[in-house]
Amino acid sequence: MGVLVRALKAKLTVVIEDYSGYDVRGLVGQHGLSVLVEVEDGGGRVRRVLFDTGQEGGTLLRNLRILGLGLKGVEAIAVSHRHYDHTGGLIEVLREVSGRVPVIAHPHLFTPSMYVGGGDVSLSIGAPFTRGDVAAAGGELLLVKSPIQVVPGVWWLGEIERVTDFEEPPKGFYRVEGGEVVPDEIPDDTGLAIDIEGLGLVVISGCSHSGIVNIVEQALRVTGSELYAVMGGLHLVTASRERIERTVGKLRELGAREAWVGHCTGLRAEAAFLEAFKEGFRKIHSGFTLALKGT
Repeated sequence: MGVLVRALKAKLTVVIEDYSGYDVRGLVGQHGLSVLVEVEDGGGRVRRVLFDTGQEGGTLLRNLRILGLGLKGVEAIAVSHRHYDHTGGLIEVLREVSGRVPVIAHPHLFTPSMYVGGGDVSLSIGAPFTRGDVAAAGGELLLVKSPIQVVPGVWWLGEIERVTDFEEPPKGFYRVEGGEVVPDEIPDDTGLAIDIEGLGLVVISGCSHSGIVNIVEQALRVTGSELYAVMGGLHLVTASRERIERTVGKLRELGAREAWVGHCTGLRAEAAFLEAFKEGFRKIHSGFTLALKGT
């Protein structure tokens, strides 16, 4: 869709993540993810996009304040998928941002969602708000399945084509469809791709329910660029050793030079990424910040 435009540089700030880190005092860790993406376009203008909003807005706004950041100038909010730990802060974020703001998400954003597994039953793990709540808070819903360029150099990747033979659908998730409870492969799960001139793609995933390799493959198709790094939650916490090894190997094969991961990635997978990427591996946390530009 449209002309492919790259960013000249980017700054990525993890506002919420499960681990609080120790770089900045007072930051709160909370299960979930939110990343503030700031890119500079060809005219020298800084464009701001918020990717996911964690599970509640109070933590997000507190961490932004401690980091000396705010939401002024955020041009869009991009949602990775409907689960509460990625959407829960949306309404408070919208109220904090001045003016009406596009909210880019899949049409399944409001689909009732549940989890049954591991000795637990949770009948409400979806987005904790309604369409009316979003509108009242100043959000303009853009519910689409196809990829969309959010600002120059930043792509929301849309519904992910699932092409790998080792990234199986997530287990234990269900949704309500046509009055019936059906297994949920979470087709709305997607990612964000930042295309930086002279560097390549940074692909950010919320949870990778659709498979991080599938997400990266889609990013490569959409942008025609080369991969530089992956970031975010990879949902390998319950994955087999074989799947973890194949994931790491395939990402290396696709050109990934760095991996900055956390949230639902899991300790075993993080260890495998550390071993494979060495100095190129970073465990993300609340307050984790990177400034990127081409060489």
